[in-house]
Amino acid sequence: MALGALLILFIILTVVSILTIGLLFLVKDPQINNIVFFVTAVLGIVISYLAFTSLPGNFIVSRMVAGFFGLLTVIGAVMKFMQRAALAKLFVSASIVLGMLQLFFF
Repeated sequence: MALGALLILFIILTVVSILTIGLLFLVKDPQINNIVFFVTAVLGIVISYLAFTSLPGNFIVSRMVAGFFGLLTVIGAVMKFMQRAALAKLFVSASIVLGMLQLFFF
């Protein structure tokens, strides 16, 4: 039963990640794009947190990599405030994609 719930969580995370990254690059209205960016950044932090806490305490390098993926989201948010929107979108998207790859495969 618990593995079924975990599978459903992973499917939902994957679908929401694909949708938010797609909307992040396709929406042209600046106000809606800021909202989508915020949702995508929060999703990147949540995925990094899940990847970090799902690993055992002695997997230090893997936990550091998960923390680095969360740091990519923070760097993307800083870039957004520095008026570098394209670079910010790239960092946040990379954080989500790499975090999901770590959750699924490593």
